[in-house]
Amino acid sequence: MLLADKRIELDARPTARRLAPVEVVLIGHCPSLDGRARWDRLARDPAVLGEIAALGFGAEVERLRALAAGATAGEAGDQALLSLYRLPIPIRSLGHFQVLFPEAFAVACGYRSTLAGDAAWLPMAVQDFFAADERGFEDTRALWVIRVPEAEGFAAFLPRPDASLAEPAGLGAFERALLVERAGILALPDLERLLIPHALPDLPRVRLANPEPAFLPCGTEVDDTHRERRRAGERPPAETPRVPTDIVPPILRTLARLRPDVQCLLTLPLDHQPQDELPAPARGFLAHVARIVGDAGAEPAGEADDAPHAELAGKLRHLQLLWPYLRSADRPLAPACGLIAGMQAAVSLRYGAWRSIAGRPLPGKALPWPPPTQQAATALRATPGATVVLTRAGRLQVDDEALCVPCLPGADLQRMTKAQRGLEHWRSAEVMRFMGWLRRELQALGERLLFDTDPGDPRPELALRGFFGRLHEAGALRGAQPEHAYRIRELPAVDSAIAFEIEIAPAYPIDHLRLTFLHDRHAAVTETRIEAIDG
Repeated sequence: MLLADKRIELDARPTARRLAPVEVVLIGHCPSLDGRARWDRLARDPAVLGEIAALGFGAEVERLRALAAGATAGEAGDQALLSLYRLPIPIRSLGHFQVLFPEAFAVACGYRSTLAGDAAWLPMAVQDFFAADERGFEDTRALWVIRVPEAEGFAAFLPRPDASLAEPAGLGAFERALLVERAGILALPDLERLLIPHALPDLPRVRLANPEPAFLPCGTEVDDTHRERRRAGERPPAETPRVPTDIVPPILRTLARLRPDVQCLLTLPLDHQPQDELPAPARGFLAHVARIVGDAGAEPAGEADDAPHAELAGKLRHLQLLWPYLRSADRPLAPACGLIAGMQAAVSLRYGAWRSIAGRPLPGKALPWPPPTQQAATALRATPGATVVLTRAGRLQVDDEALCVPCLPGADLQRMTKAQRGLEHWRSAEVMRFMGWLRRELQALGERLLFDTDPGDPRPELALRGFFGRLHEAGALRGAQPEHAYRIRELPAVDSAIAFEIEIAPAYPIDHLRLTFLHDRHAAVTETRIEAIDG
């Protein structure tokens, strides 16, 4: 930020790091006129460089320091490093992001669509992430940003097959996001922007047939203001839509293999049919997800492929679908992932990772677009299982955090009946987020005890019981007594190993109940509705 003709310059720096229960990673575009970023600001920040080096990018950090000290940029990879491509950067505020990428909000991207324009969506998502303002509460949320080059298109966002986290230097942006130890939420805002067809109309104009050429008096009006004629040569060629099988399966397989504790937020792509007044969720994408959900609980396919998507169905719980997009006076179209991820991180920080954001007002003045009705939101929540943003009492809020499949491993899905898999409480995204946080906490606890205990030491079990006892007191587990909320059983030790079998009963927290009494004096009928808020 520059003030008074650049005589005063504010250099935003992140505060000291404080651990957040759920950290967020955003991958997207940060356009600039020359392709560069303010790498020199990053090179002068030892705290941020230390966090980046801890992920396995010590060589990149040392090279940045050398370049800042005056070394000549000529080695392989220097240009990408100076642009901060594929480098996970911890961001603590919107000002910190603007210091590193000062032109991200002003410079246009190469891809332009009729609906979304040519503005990058990653800066919008960062702005929405930090928009939440809860007074009287210190905000220590953590956001990681990974910039990718626009020239690589879709390939810059999608994971590479058979990638290993052991060699960070050879990983793509998606796999590098998984190196963040406490990351629980991953979003790809500019991938969603690229999925919007460039010629998809907003409100389609009525087409008129082209008239035969004729001489008319000057001033004769042959058209009106709301209809349009076009020659065939003026229409842009139809583009080939991105096949959903190129996007969903690699994301699911990579998360299940490398980071089963992470959820990916993805907004349903847009599509338009002649009978639709407004764009709607892409039917091909919905059909692909429905085929995966239909094979949930089936045995993985062998030679005779009766359930080709059974393997993906067990991994679909790592994907949280969102709908719709956002629109405001200064944004023709924007992603909802930044706003939702920011609220999820804020609620996890203040109330616990097991709490839902449903019913909580979302910050900002944007409106959902296309505007969903309550009936449409209910239908999408049931099939395929999307988290829908609605407007109630003039404020944005999430109707319910839903998943496409139960938040259980594939082996558990096979033991459940179809009726059991259809129960809504199994498809709670907040429970999946809580299970991911629980996995990270238990792994951290195990790593702390790794070199300090022996198989006969009772301290690991005492630490586990203390941990789950605190969760029960906080309301994360249901049960009148702690023994009703969890069970811990030590398994027989093998080769100096310590193993515990843990069963928990996650709670579905309800802050308060909303009672609605409806009385119809004409039909002499009284109806009572009970709705759980923030549950």
